[in-house]
Amino acid sequence: MANSIREQNDRIAITDVINRYGTTIDAGDYEGLANCFAPDSVTRYGGGREFRGGEEVAEFVRGMTVDFVAQQHLLGNHEVALDGDRATATTYLHATQVEREEAGGGVVVTAGIYRDVLVRTADGWRIAERELEGLWRERREPPS
Repeated sequence: MANSIREQNDRIAITDVINRYGTTIDAGDYEGLANCFAPDSVTRYGGGREFRGGEEVAEFVRGMTVDFVAQQHLLGNHEVALDGDRATATTYLHATQVEREEAGGGVVVTAGIYRDVLVRTADGWRIAERELEGLWRERREPPS
């Protein structure tokens, strides 16, 4: 029984750090974003973009989101497989971002799948490897 409770707690903690990734981006909390990753993490967003450590991810995301006045990252359909102090997770992404008027004022909608390896650290579960498979992206023009 204790093992299943630990597994349930691990699944909750893993889902929490994955969700925190999205909420920190939406809040512009780049320190919190960096903290979602293990120090030696590797993140691949596609197109040859690879980042080491959470600080590199946070700086990249900061630069990619500067033209948005509002955004909402919805992460769900979490599938988690535990293996001791390591885990793998697959998570669906649906992000909506509203551009600043100076950047066009449109709405960008993105869908994808995150494939992660997570590790248990002294500070809790962290993302050690992340790969984003982009499924589609659409830019909607602002209303006239």
